[in-house]
Amino acid sequence: MLHISVLLTRFGIIALLITFATAVGPVFAGERDPDDYKGASPASHTEPAAKEGISTEIDTSIDYDVEIEGITDSSLLSLLHDSSQLEHLQDKPPASFTALERRLARDVSGFEKVLRSEGYYAAKVTSRIDREESPPVAKLFIASGPIFHLESYVITYLTPDGLQPPARMDPQTLGILPDMVARAEDIVAAQRKAVHLLARQGYPRAEIADQQAVVDHATKTMSVTLTVRSGPPARFGDLQFKGLEGVDEGYLRGLAQWPTGETFDRDRVEALRRKLSNTGLFESVKLIEAGAIAPDGTLPVVVSVAEQERRSIGAGVEYSSSEGAGTRFYWEHRNVFGQAERLRGDLTLAEVRQELAGSFIKPDIWELEQDLKANAAIKHEDSDAFEEESIRAFLGLERKWRDNWTVGAGTSFEYSIIDDQQSEETFALVGLPLTAGYDTSNNLLDPTSGVRLSTVVTPYFGVLEEPANFVRADINASSYYAALGEDRLVLAARGKLGSIIGEKTDDIPANKRFYAGGGGSIRGYEFRTVGPLNGENDPLGGRSVVEVGFEARIKLTEEIGIVPFIEGGNVFDSEVPDLGEELQWAAGLGVRYYTAVGPLRLDVAVPVNRRDSSIDDAFQFYISLGQAF
Repeated sequence: MLHISVLLTRFGIIALLITFATAVGPVFAGERDPDDYKGASPASHTEPAAKEGISTEIDTSIDYDVEIEGITDSSLLSLLHDSSQLEHLQDKPPASFTALERRLARDVSGFEKVLRSEGYYAAKVTSRIDREESPPVAKLFIASGPIFHLESYVITYLTPDGLQPPARMDPQTLGILPDMVARAEDIVAAQRKAVHLLARQGYPRAEIADQQAVVDHATKTMSVTLTVRSGPPARFGDLQFKGLEGVDEGYLRGLAQWPTGETFDRDRVEALRRKLSNTGLFESVKLIEAGAIAPDGTLPVVVSVAEQERRSIGAGVEYSSSEGAGTRFYWEHRNVFGQAERLRGDLTLAEVRQELAGSFIKPDIWELEQDLKANAAIKHEDSDAFEEESIRAFLGLERKWRDNWTVGAGTSFEYSIIDDQQSEETFALVGLPLTAGYDTSNNLLDPTSGVRLSTVVTPYFGVLEEPANFVRADINASSYYAALGEDRLVLAARGKLGSIIGEKTDDIPANKRFYAGGGGSIRGYEFRTVGPLNGENDPLGGRSVVEVGFEARIKLTEEIGIVPFIEGGNVFDSEVPDLGEELQWAAGLGVRYYTAVGPLRLDVAVPVNRRDSSIDDAFQFYISLGQAF
């Protein structure tokens, strides 16, 4: 009896659980539109239990399709699709036709708002559910009617007692044009522009007081009256700093060039914020305007900053089948004397090259946006082209010019002992490098838009008994274009031209000649092997070079991408590239893993017009951080 009573008790609990699950089952059936259950009892969205047995699956959802008729304009139709709750919730079917009708009613109301916002103020939207179809179809019929245009746009001011109103504002400066389509987005944007324009003209407390928009259905037009509360005029007050620790305040004041007493202009405030952020000294920069304009008409501004760590260390690694493995370590101090001076040391340990280098940058020396640059290095390099032991030093100035240009000039000295497979020679060269760069790219390691251009022209003068005097010039350019939204497809192209004038190839130090092949040049060929070769197939280098490259950077996911590419070029013994000679071409495929600091890169490339197998391998591969160019 004891066993029977326990068994009955268990069956009683199971029966109770089944009853509870039947009552609340739809709540646990999956995510639903919350409105699906408003005013509905459990019985209205559950199926009765089968007469024979108990069903373990209860599905009362209503699948449906959506049709929108009456609109042929693709951009307007796209807006309607984007606003449709029927479409957004289609993968979460409602539990009843009543709930489906509520979704349909919300779309009718939403579509009417979208149409009005696009200038269709006489639009009509009707709807119905075709229950005869399988699945049922929720249909929306749209009669857009005529599009309305702007007849007038008037701006009025509310000013404090006794003060003159701001100068009359031309509506065209707000993007308002005569007889334009009366789109809500343009009307709202004009409000923001009006406040911003007044803040640039000395009215930082300007705000919108009212806006009246009157629609005339007889003339199919809209008239707008914008009322702006200007507030009192203001001039720049004192500039104050908060949060400084190791950064010299005097340096920042010189950088700011703060126009105390001049008409207040919020764009200049934002420009200062960007300028301070670009120094690299701060984790955050906030410019806070005083709460009220002072009695003398000035408005103080407080710069609140949080400084970054001054010192950092780092390391990097790369590998290619032609150049082998390489590692680099660096140490950097970004604020040596309190005025954003940068001191950096780099140690490179690779199979081909070992180098210890140091650099120093003193920004804004003598003039704003003019930097003093100095660097020095000791290097050993051993490749098939030559073996080098050298020391070098450089001192020069670099300054920004216009919006995106950087120009520079300086003096360099280099002492080197070079064995170029034919003889060992010692060179001492004084150089006068002249540089110019143009850069509108949007990212250092992973650009998706913009252009880069760099030019270096360096006259060299030998200072030993048999001097080598020549001029070396090269131009590098690259361009980036996002062909699909969200940077899903970025087309990238690059090119290089170089020439050495003044000496024969044999009289030019081997480390100053041009070479091609390998990572950063023509992938698919061994390091420096494209161009003239000696009898043992070792590279000789040349006096001119041409390179081109094309990539299609395709993002498959947010983290993973593939990059098909093709590159070509050659090195020539002549001073000017001989384009009559055949170029060496290579093609390949890369994989990218996108990280917060930049994409990790794996490229595999094969020579297209491969030379003898004793010169060119069947393929080369490269591993590094950042895009190839």
